[in-house]
Amino acid sequence: MPNQPLTPAIHVAVRILDVLADSSQPLTLSEISRRAEVPKASVYRALNSLCAERLVEMESGVYRLGPRVLEFSAAYSRQLDIVQIFQRVAVNIVQEIDETVQMAQLEGKEVIFIAKADCTKLIRPATFVGRRVPAHATAVGKVLLSELPESRFFQLYGEEQLPALTPYTITSRHELRKELLRVRERGYAATRQEGTRNLCCVSAPIRDGSGNAVAALSVCMATEEPEPERREQALRYLLWGAKEISARLGWSEPAQRVLGTVTSGGKL
Repeated sequence: MPNQPLTPAIHVAVRILDVLADSSQPLTLSEISRRAEVPKASVYRALNSLCAERLVEMESGVYRLGPRVLEFSAAYSRQLDIVQIFQRVAVNIVQEIDETVQMAQLEGKEVIFIAKADCTKLIRPATFVGRRVPAHATAVGKVLLSELPESRFFQLYGEEQLPALTPYTITSRHELRKELLRVRERGYAATRQEGTRNLCCVSAPIRDGSGNAVAALSVCMATEEPEPERREQALRYLLWGAKEISARLGWSEPAQRVLGTVTSGGKL
């Protein structure tokens, strides 16, 4: 967009909101003026308008962000299109490692794939947007199932026996439950030919601003057993992609997770 002259009053108001957002505690008029580098008289006039619009609150001579800021935040979240965000992130992953990237959501005991970015390789995963697959046999499904309360898990899986899609599929509810606990602990899932022969995937959750897992991202490799370097690369870009999409949905990770090396023991 070409450079346009700024409206001074709006510019001052935005500077004030930035200062208040950066502060962990309410601020006085003088403190806001100093941090915003705006004359006190201009700050005072802007604060009066911001308070009238509930964007700022004043109590006992100090100012903090007001409740209307949350309303704007909620409106912004509603307008986000998770598929568009996925496409912008996934294209970078494909360009860097040339592996297929997918996104899925949980519906009951199935996952439905809602977005896909294909690699350029001749042999690639034969999945498509709209495809439904039993959740227990996929990396994306394991990630999303691991987020469910225990009561919901047993509600979905009332029977001990689970259907097999390949000879490698987990077919025991007990074994699936143990696997989901491992997934939740390490923050990602890995599968090796469990849902489809000659397909290995890693998956991580995509979280919204409240921390809820609203989808799962996966990087899939069309191979019986990926080389260790290829495994590591897929996992590294997967975790970056899931974190990037989550950040654009408003999620801020509370602490940096330290991940060890992925080995064949991780079932990738």
